[in-house]
Amino acid sequence: MKIYFDNVNFEQPHTGPNCFATRLAEQLSYMGHEIVDHNDDYDFALVFIEPTSRLNTKKPFALRLDGVWFRPDEFHTKNVGIKWAYENAKHVLWQSEFDKNMSVHHWGDRIGTVVRNGAKIDDIEVRSEALLELREKNDYIFSCSSNWHPQKRLKENIRLFQEIRKAHPKSKLIVMGNNPDHVISDPNIFYTGSLRHDLCAEVFKISDWMIHLAWLDHAPNVCYESLRMGTPIICSSEGGTKELVSLGNGGIVLPDQKSYQYELTNYDNPPSLSFGEIDIASKPLVDKEQYSIEKSAKAYEAVFKEVFG
Repeated sequence: MKIYFDNVNFEQPHTGPNCFATRLAEQLSYMGHEIVDHNDDYDFALVFIEPTSRLNTKKPFALRLDGVWFRPDEFHTKNVGIKWAYENAKHVLWQSEFDKNMSVHHWGDRIGTVVRNGAKIDDIEVRSEALLELREKNDYIFSCSSNWHPQKRLKENIRLFQEIRKAHPKSKLIVMGNNPDHVISDPNIFYTGSLRHDLCAEVFKISDWMIHLAWLDHAPNVCYESLRMGTPIICSSEGGTKELVSLGNGGIVLPDQKSYQYELTNYDNPPSLSFGEIDIASKPLVDKEQYSIEKSAKAYEAVFKEVFG
């Protein structure tokens, strides 16, 4: 099959959608499919989120959707292109049940499939001496990563870590990513800023747990990055991340105090969490294959053959 990826920049693979699109395109190429430009005579297009002006609307296309804008002041303005693609695509591919339920709630049901993301599973070697030393001197290493804003709940991540340290004082937290919105002076917490992809992988490799308490998150690639290293996640119950945990014995889900029913809401004003007791000593054996790009690409291929074959 000749496939055109619309609204994807393969030269900037560091954003969530571009990162996954690049991995998916590479894997589909390994499987014998041809990834082509919009000017080529492609069989169909795979639109990520919303179409660009390069999309030939006379040709069939599938929509890969990772959610909609659901803040009240954004819903009717930022979703115009997404809603058009949702209504006109031959097939919709959601990355989580959460995202499917969100779009169905607001725009009605339609033909589509939930196909989760995936990451390349590498047996990497930790080369950073600083990370190796940190691992050697501590009982537990925790990590978290994001382009930080209030929805990601960094403050809650840190609060949970501080609670855990009361029982496990020889613990450290590594906070990766730009613009952390909760920075405190604590010798047990390291703020690294944005790291190269290989260093992020090394951090996840030495970590015992990843903390990702983001509210109403889709099912972010950074969680796949952690799970592909066999590092389980502590996440909250509202959003798509909990689906990853249940998929492959991937960690612990903490209950949010309020159940979300897909109403429009200010996601940058998340509620706080009640932690209770958490057994971090019983680290689960993560089924890494559940989170592989190979599994994801095979599922995409099956949809493509059924819909466009």
